[in-house]
Amino acid sequence: MADFKNEFSWSVSRNNLFNECKRKYYYNYYGSWGGWDKNIPDEVVRKLYVLKNLQMRWMWKGNVVHHEIERILKELVSTGKLTPIEKSKERVTTLMRDGFKSSRDGQYWNHNGSLKFVLALFEHEYATETSDEIWKKNYDETITCLENFYSSDILETVQSLSKEDVITIESMKPSNLSFSEERFFAKPDLAYRLDDRLQIVDWKTGNADADDFQFKVYTIYAIEDLGFELENIDVIEYNLVHDKKTLHNFNAEDIKETKSIIIKSIDAMKSYLSDPEENIALMTNFERTEDSKTCNWCNFQKICFDLD
Repeated sequence: MADFKNEFSWSVSRNNLFNECKRKYYYNYYGSWGGWDKNIPDEVVRKLYVLKNLQMRWMWKGNVVHHEIERILKELVSTGKLTPIEKSKERVTTLMRDGFKSSRDGQYWNHNGSLKFVLALFEHEYATETSDEIWKKNYDETITCLENFYSSDILETVQSLSKEDVITIESMKPSNLSFSEERFFAKPDLAYRLDDRLQIVDWKTGNADADDFQFKVYTIYAIEDLGFELENIDVIEYNLVHDKKTLHNFNAEDIKETKSIIIKSIDAMKSYLSDPEENIALMTNFERTEDSKTCNWCNFQKICFDLD
């Protein structure tokens, strides 16, 4: 596992992290590479890898909801059977309870291999003294999200579709872009064909307003990878906490502008590399942000200023 190559690719999340803090970006995509091996000789790499995988409670809520909905929809499409809501709630409750205990006990530091499915909470690592009421609210909102998903017209629509009309459920694969040579990753939560239109659904589980840049990127993915015409693509932002749907449609100018942003983002990322062809990076080329607020909530705060 440690022998496969760290290859460059572009995604919205990678772009966001690059814009947030160049040093954090380095730690996440380069400094932590290989740290899934608990016995790696370089202790710094191991520490960066574990810290990279920390989740704040609201991220944890979102991941739990997304993974559960993914499981429900994949089972529905493959078998035609819908998991009863009470079974889903029980499954999520057990998952969150066990994950919380494991994270609280710091078990993520002892795990060898990928931490993708091992919970490591920021609040536990940095002892933020989060109250029981806040943890309870986080859990309650997770259950609310599931309840709103089960009562949604989107679930009703998926139940009426053929298997062939469900195009993707949380599937991430590299795409080739007509306007760039670099690998491009987009991961719509759900996409299906409805009559002559493509409906892309993005589940939201927070309170902040969404940035529509992500939805424009999904639209480019639908045009370039799935072969749909721009005028036949709908992106549905579904806030499951507030049971609110927002429809997003974009025009040719929006898409042109977004492609330009992607190209500039790729060029900026690669300009920081000491060897762009081999995707090799040196830490000293990546400056730290000057925003102390960003530092206060950074996964790498306990090690960042020890490294130069």
